[in-house]
Amino acid sequence: MRCPKCPGELETKTYGRKILVRRCSECFGLFCKPDVLSEMKREWHSEIVLDAGNPKVGDKLNEMGDIDCPECGIPMDKTYDANQRHIWFESCSQCEGTWFDAGEFSDLKYDTFMDRIRDYLRGARPPS
Repeated sequence: MRCPKCPGELETKTYGRKILVRRCSECFGLFCKPDVLSEMKREWHSEIVLDAGNPKVGDKLNEMGDIDCPECGIPMDKTYDANQRHIWFESCSQCEGTWFDAGEFSDLKYDTFMDRIRDYLRGARPPS
């Protein structure tokens, strides 16, 4: 599978017994399904092992919002996390896969005081 944001290839990465994601070999973006995402949030240190990319690269690629699902090939919806509005990501309405740029999952996993400031400064993602 090709990365939806760069020329890289999506490689299968596992963590623990229940976590299987696809991670880009170049930009380190992550593609996962809802059940896996829930498991990733619960699993200790999953963000360190799986979300290994440079968050600055992720921030730059986050500006590219019009992408196709790497699994289905249909345009993904631009969305944001309801609890941390500064975290913008893409989701597929057909296969329910989610694309996180490098650093986004790590930020999503932990809700800190600084996140409240980021929410205020950045706000919710504007509609497409």
